[in-house]
Amino acid sequence: MLAKGFVLGKDAVNKAKAFDEQLHLTSNASATVASIDRKMGLSEKLSIGTSVVNEKLKEMDERFQVSEKTKSAFAVAEQTASSAGTAIMTNRYILTGATWVSSAFNKVSKAAEDVSVMTKDKVLKAEEEKKEIIHKERTAIINDFAHIHLDNSSAGDPTLLPIDSTDSKLGKIY
Repeated sequence: MLAKGFVLGKDAVNKAKAFDEQLHLTSNASATVASIDRKMGLSEKLSIGTSVVNEKLKEMDERFQVSEKTKSAFAVAEQTASSAGTAIMTNRYILTGATWVSSAFNKVSKAAEDVSVMTKDKVLKAEEEKKEIIHKERTAIINDFAHIHLDNSSAGDPTLLPIDSTDSKLGKIY
């Protein structure tokens, strides 16, 4: 079911792309945006504004040393977390629980991987089934056409003469 939904979604995306290519919606929108940008200079103004803001941020950082203080705070937090982690992992109950959670996570990951592989297989199978159905439909149409137009001799067909017949006006035909 999931695979067929994926195939339908894929078909919808392909039809949307074809529709866009037919009407040139994306290219027209891009051209309009580019035209407006050229007329108003939005990209240039945004670039200048970004540069000004970045310069102000650098000034504030140098003035108040925010980057250095942040790095220091992170280093202290990392050291504290490392110490706490070591202390916690020496507790046998916590170690057992962590092992159990890790094992459960690995099992869930494996199940998710298996579902992903099965879904991929089902998508490929659904696409093959769709191609097979289309092939059968086209073959049936061609066979019907051939049966109607090629198998039935109509009364208006010209009479076929043997190759060695003789016509009084033409002589012997070989």
